[in-house]
Amino acid sequence: MRALWSGEISFGLVTIPVKLYTATKDLTPSFTQLHKECGSKISMVRRCPKCSRDINWDEIGKGYEIQKGQYALFTKEELADMEGDEAAGGIDIAEFVDPGEVDAAYFEKSYWVGPAGRSSRGFELLRHTLSETKKAAVARVKIRTRTRLGLLRPRGNLFALDMLRFGDELVADSDIDKPDAGKQPSDRELQLALDLVKQLSGPFDPSKHPDQYRAAIAAAVDQKIEANQVATDEATEEQRATAATGGQLIDLAEMLSRSLRAVQPASDEPKPGPRKVADAAAEEPKKRKKKTG
Repeated sequence: MRALWSGEISFGLVTIPVKLYTATKDLTPSFTQLHKECGSKISMVRRCPKCSRDINWDEIGKGYEIQKGQYALFTKEELADMEGDEAAGGIDIAEFVDPGEVDAAYFEKSYWVGPAGRSSRGFELLRHTLSETKKAAVARVKIRTRTRLGLLRPRGNLFALDMLRFGDELVADSDIDKPDAGKQPSDRELQLALDLVKQLSGPFDPSKHPDQYRAAIAAAVDQKIEANQVATDEATEEQRATAATGGQLIDLAEMLSRSLRAVQPASDEPKPGPRKVADAAAEEPKKRKKKTG
């Protein structure tokens, strides 16, 4: 598997070269927006409502909304300065914790961390140390541009790096409305509940819980193919260009030809000079005035 990046784990004065790999993949079925009438793919256009025209990427800036309709504008350089001085690909260990104390609600995305360089001695030393102490490392990790928190823990022969949410990104349970506790469960009710939990308990095996929605989508797609219920996107490149420019495909040569024909005189009439054109323009209001009078 190709690594996402190569970097290093900073552990005190010790640096351990490592590589980061993705540990998860999104298998959720995805759908494309189509025009139901003809089956063509819908184009998404970046358009300015005030200027009434399509906008290129180099014309787009970033703003932080202060209040409705008002934004604080930032340049790319200003945003880069606020990203921090940490180098991308760095895993800087801050402290060691009991992994059982980290609520699962903090977890966002998981990665594999493997050894890099000619020797994995430092990598193995840290992995064995965390395994013996049953600890995990809280680290500051910079992936791409933003520095986030991560939990580095031994997993098999490698490390698992779980990206964490910051503390203020979790909603406190005190913000949730809860009904009164009311009457406590009876001894019989509690015993029945305990027996049910015991009966349904076992080792965690994710293969016992497949994605039924994905399986249903796959089966339905096969049925659509067999029934020939398939739409074909037959839009031409010219039509796509028209959609991308807000419905206006401009043929410059045709526009120039139309403009030329509009100003050309009839072949059997003498071409009016500038003064005649000016006189005709001056006479036009007089003619309208006589008609209205």
